[in-house]
Amino acid sequence: MTEIAVHSNDTLAISSEQTEFTGKQVAALKQIGVDKATEGDLMVFFHQCQRTGLDPFARQIYMIGRNSKEWDPQTRKESWTTKYTIQTGIDGFRLIARRAVNNARGTFGYEDTLWCGEDGQWTDVWLRSGPPSAAKVTVVRDGSRYPAVALMSEYVGTDKNGNATKMWREKGALMLAKCAEALALRKAFPQDLSGLYTSDEMQQANVITEDGAPASRQQPSRQRSIAETLGESVTVDVESLVKAIEKAETKDALRELWTQTATLPAQEKDDIQALIMGRIQGMSEPESDGASLPEPEQLPLDAEPVDAETVEEQVAS
Repeated sequence: MTEIAVHSNDTLAISSEQTEFTGKQVAALKQIGVDKATEGDLMVFFHQCQRTGLDPFARQIYMIGRNSKEWDPQTRKESWTTKYTIQTGIDGFRLIARRAVNNARGTFGYEDTLWCGEDGQWTDVWLRSGPPSAAKVTVVRDGSRYPAVALMSEYVGTDKNGNATKMWREKGALMLAKCAEALALRKAFPQDLSGLYTSDEMQQANVITEDGAPASRQQPSRQRSIAETLGESVTVDVESLVKAIEKAETKDALRELWTQTATLPAQEKDDIQALIMGRIQGMSEPESDGASLPEPEQLPLDAEPVDAETVEEQVAS
């Protein structure tokens, strides 16, 4: 496990022997905005802090609450709930990647960043007056290439009127390149970065209106599970599920736990599935039955790539 950064304040320092946040640490998290998180949310956040080695009290990693609509199988209606996304900056991604490579004694680098306009012609420097339509970053790890493309239409940060924010208007090429880099790093380092997002990637999710409702430019809502469609009340104890994942000793056990994530809310589901994938990929010992590490398509049918997910929420007021 990655050594977590040690905060200068001993009261808030996270020791390697800890399995969850202490009362004082939870109180500190509430002071910096994590005031409505459930115990399950905090357990997932604690796991990400230990896994990445980033310090939440130094603002190297943080949880952002956003309002999202979730289907209630009992009332058969959608209602607003606060969901948390675990985020860091692009520098945090680079630090995590560098630590992983150093620990594995591997190699890590980048090919030239590329941008293109609507004509689809790639260039390694963007000199046009308008913003690029796409950016492409390729991470090279141990000789393997991990390219990723970010589209301006999917990542541009906007205000409540749908206009690009000042940063995206003035530095669109830079902002889009950072989004593409985060996508590429997540592909190259899935065990270290799955379930983690950069603040640049999440700016589209920060759009709010004066009445607290979502802005008009929304992504389609998530597909309901079979249980929700039938109106069945299905609940999952997230805290117990996280503990079971951490204690699981085989890939088969983790695959079985994966099936229990089907009825979780979208963002919570992403985080739990990322935790399971990290455990599966971290198991170096072969299974007793000879099963190999599954390709993504071998996972349950409701699984989607973490780096392809579009977060549909807005900042919680």
